[in-house]
Amino acid sequence: MNGKHAVLAICLLLGGCATGPQGRAVYVLVDISGSYIHAVPKAGRIIRYMLGTLEPGDTIAVARITSLSFTNKDRVAAVTLSHQPAQADTEKRAVAARVAAFVKAMGHRSGTAYTDISGALLEAGHFLTGVAAAHKDIIIVSDMREDLPPGAVRHFNFPLKGVNVFAVNVIKSRGENLDPAHYLVRMRRWKSRVVQGGGHFILVHQLARLPALMRANP
Repeated sequence: MNGKHAVLAICLLLGGCATGPQGRAVYVLVDISGSYIHAVPKAGRIIRYMLGTLEPGDTIAVARITSLSFTNKDRVAAVTLSHQPAQADTEKRAVAARVAAFVKAMGHRSGTAYTDISGALLEAGHFLTGVAAAHKDIIIVSDMREDLPPGAVRHFNFPLKGVNVFAVNVIKSRGENLDPAHYLVRMRRWKSRVVQGGGHFILVHQLARLPALMRANP
């Protein structure tokens, strides 16, 4: 029996060898528009939690949602972790340091005038399309109220095939608290756009439920 056949035999005995993409890729989008910029520290805590769940070979990226977000200039950090555990830990610490600096900087500035959520989701979708991972997630920390600058056009489908989009800390406006129907319509519109792009939209009502929801939507 030659080497190739020996490997095949072992795979069959063990129930099959893994083929195709492995691991996870997570893209975290952080809204820094208007008064929502005050939620950035909460986003920082979410990112730290995600770093703790990643394994060697996984990918993480973090980006801001600004007035015009379809650009990688708003990316805070992005790395595919080494398969060597010690090197992967070093890389995770480097991401954590960059995120901590970002959170600190946002505490000393005003939020952007507009909110380009569609552009941010498009950029995240394109990034994840280029990553070979079995599980792909976008965590968007935003009130999900898009306010585009004059001239910006965002009529397109998102490239989100097989991607889970978790909307976290979606704050209702005063008007939506008075009439929840407006909030429900807004969430249905975002869900429809994500589904049209091939993804899954999961609204996270309580931050503490995020880990369980991510485990339930592999």
